[in-house]
Amino acid sequence: MTKQLEPQNIIDIPTIDNWDMFETNRDNADAKQLDHCPCCGRAIPNAKYFINSIFGGCAYPSNDKTEYSDAWVMGVGTECRKKFPEGYVFTINI
Repeated sequence: MTKQLEPQNIIDIPTIDNWDMFETNRDNADAKQLDHCPCCGRAIPNAKYFINSIFGGCAYPSNDKTEYSDAWVMGVGTECRKKFPEGYVFTINI
């Protein structure tokens, strides 16, 4: 059996077209010491929705529970979550 080195069904994280706006939003979030949405850069004070991120700009399905190197969970904004296909965004019950 071969060990899986990277997830299947990787997609690019959908980002806004205006990169300058993304950077402005991200810088504002950083100034407030808040996480930012990987799609639009806006601050996320209390993330409710999350994605499995890998390689710094991609996402993989939420049902993939394998631990990969260069992968982490990221919060995503309430509106931006709608940009992802079904099965990529999840919530965490605490």
